Amino acid sequence: MNEKNWQKIAFKTTRNFCLITLSLALFGALFYSWSQKRRFDAARLDAKRATVRVSLQLERELRFAQDIALAIANDLSSGRLSDEEVFARLELDIEKDPNLSDIGVAYAPYAYAEDVRLYAPSVTRVNNELQQSQLEAIYNYTRPKYLWYLNTKQRGPNWGEPYAELKNPESDDPIVGFYTPFYDSTGENKEFRGVVYTEYSLGKFQEIMNSLKLGRTGYGFILSESGIFLYHPNEEYVKSLENIFNITYEQESEDLRDNLIKALNNEPVETSLSDEVTGQSSWLFLRQIDLNGWTVGIVFIQDEILPDTLTTRRQVIWLSLAVLWCLISLSILILRAYLGNTKRLWIVSSIATLLFALEIGFIWYLALRGRNYTSTRDLLLSQTGVQQLLAPQVELSKRLNQEPPIYVPTGVFIQSLDFATSNDVFITGYIWQRYRPGIHDDLSQGFFLPDALDGNDLEIKEVYRVEENNSTVIGWYFEATIRQDFDFSYYPFDAKDVQIRIWHQDFNRQDLNRQVILVPDLISYPVINPKARPGIAEDIVLTKWNLADSFFEYEFKNYNTKFGVLNSVIKTRVPELHFTIVLQRDFIAPFISRVGPIMIVVSLLFALLLVSNDDNAMEVLGACGGFVFIVILDQITVREEIVTKGILYFEFFYFVLYFFIFLVAVLAILLLSEKKLGFVKYKNNLIPKLLFFPSIMKLLLIITILVFS
Repeated sequence: MNEKNWQKIAFKTTRNFCLITLSLALFGALFYSWSQKRRFDAARLDAKRATVRVSLQLERELRFAQDIALAIANDLSSGRLSDEEVFARLELDIEKDPNLSDIGVAYAPYAYAEDVRLYAPSVTRVNNELQQSQLEAIYNYTRPKYLWYLNTKQRGPNWGEPYAELKNPESDDPIVGFYTPFYDSTGENKEFRGVVYTEYSLGKFQEIMNSLKLGRTGYGFILSESGIFLYHPNEEYVKSLENIFNITYEQESEDLRDNLIKALNNEPVETSLSDEVTGQSSWLFLRQIDLNGWTVGIVFIQDEILPDTLTTRRQVIWLSLAVLWCLISLSILILRAYLGNTKRLWIVSSIATLLFALEIGFIWYLALRGRNYTSTRDLLLSQTGVQQLLAPQVELSKRLNQEPPIYVPTGVFIQSLDFATSNDVFITGYIWQRYRPGIHDDLSQGFFLPDALDGNDLEIKEVYRVEENNSTVIGWYFEATIRQDFDFSYYPFDAKDVQIRIWHQDFNRQDLNRQVILVPDLISYPVINPKARPGIAEDIVLTKWNLADSFFEYEFKNYNTKFGVLNSVIKTRVPELHFTIVLQRDFIAPFISRVGPIMIVVSLLFALLLVSNDDNAMEVLGACGGFVFIVILDQITVREEIVTKGILYFEFFYFVLYFFIFLVAVLAILLLSEKKLGFVKYKNNLIPKLLFFPSIMKLLLIITILVFS
């Protein structure tokens, strides 16, 4: 085959390869963009559907209760239901809807009998049992402060605003209900006789809202017509009858307030929100229930649907590789290097070397870029998120016939941090806990660090005790050396997650018959965004490391022991509170100190290849032996600095150097042989010279891809 045929084959092969890689790059970019959009669109559509589904489900439930009250009122007004039959009718109707907590009839003054001022028979569900009671014996419902009665008399049928429970001493849940008047229709004028009501305990809405699947920390809520919380994962909002508009004013959130006004005016809302305190982005969906003007809200955390860092990095790397090979092929075509011109071949070799080096640098950039924790870890950035993550523990307590878990707010502040060894971290700082009378009375006060090495470096002492806001805040100063399992395989582009595990002293007390769970004391941190590094001293000194993030998180642990208490159960899915500090190695210093000598050795090795010939082949062999000795010493230095079992990423650089030193030595031996191979004879060893730098960079790129993807 003559030279022109070879050139044609080289041209067609390069052209086809360029078109293939260009197509792969374009298709990969489109697919990556489409898959990201599809992931977001699917999650947004699911959340939107959940909003509609919950709205319709609530409307069906509420309409049933409304129809019950209207039917009783109509029968009382028409005379089909006598006053003496009311109790029997109430018991019959409340059994039709197991979610109803209360049903009753409140007669107007002297409407029941001329000698009876107030009469209000009611049936209340207490611990799944029905109890008859007289509302007038509990309070005077005709007073102006009891708006459900007054509003119904003036406005007619309505769904009232929630109010604090008065009728059921066993429950502290507020009550909300439907109220409708009934009349005396026997006379010429329709005279108001009283109010029929069907009421729900707000705790009943929890079952409906718990059916939502909104990621790990997404949640739903229900608002009354005036914006009072009827349901929210944070039970304090419900029990205190918190109004969401008060929260918007406290947080100075005009956008949220405007969207709420739209929703309360029966305009569906779908918007994105960004929380500066937590650093999270979320979707908010609001939809009004046509029956009574209540609003159902869904909050979906966008960060939770993002792919994890490794998956994203892998996709971007393969996309960039297609672009890389397309550019190399294009350079061959533009420079017409397939014709074999030596000068142009050298230019293509330089371009390929540069592109390989840029690709390696791009992968390093991806490795150093901030990680996405929310998609793979249970970060604790809001009180609502904490409640959502701990909801399964409440259900577990019910199944085990235990009391609901008791939560102890716990905070951390780190003053200093130093690496004693490769796997031991010496930490000093403060840990505090908040104890409330009536809630934590039976608990011990204190904590311990299960990963701390018991020795002279462990110290925990109480330094302050403050009474505030009906709680006792106890702070301890601690010094501890904590054992960690660090991964150094990415050195010098590695990061360390320093995790401080905290257990309460009563984590295994059986006489409590309940779990003791530590929760982050979020109110002690003005900003909990991990990028703001909450809980870390601003002047903390970290040698060789940069502080990236800090946050609280839960790790759910399974223990294969009963901790010596034989009548206890094996602990599974136990939420352990961790305070995590993310440190990124300052790679510049080790990079320069290690890459510099390697680049010098590579350059000298290439110089040997350039000057090698039949006459100096033995000198080349001797120089290769000297290079091996230099590289070995440098690698030993790295291994002494980073003590680990596995192979470090940077060590592969030395293995590549060994391999190419060996190849240069082999080429020198081939120069000494009488029968030289064709590629050695061609233009004075041109092929090995052209391929030297591209081959080294390509091999390093392959290793980099394998390590970081």
